[in-house]
Amino acid sequence: MKFNAWSTKRILEGKKSLTSRTKRYDTDEDVTHIFGPLPLWFIVQYLYRDEGADSPTELKRVINQIFRQDVDWRREFYVHVLDVTKIQERLA
Repeated sequence: MKFNAWSTKRILEGKKSLTSRTKRYDTDEDVTHIFGPLPLWFIVQYLYRDEGADSPTELKRVINQIFRQDVDWRREFYVHVLDVTKIQERLA
């Protein structure tokens, strides 16, 4: 799975254990479980810490930057639980 610089930093710091994507990555070796789809508002409100953000506002800002637009709160995402140890070993 590919990660931007923001996510990579938080994974290496042990702050990020989830990533939300618009499609399922069922066969990705970095993923242990997938939940959803869930609306963005739920992810931002309740899962922002596990996504690596310090606040819901920060997570929404990062998602908007990734999509280069203001992402609709109702847009649905699949929440992927990451194998953080495996990813950290690969990125280190």
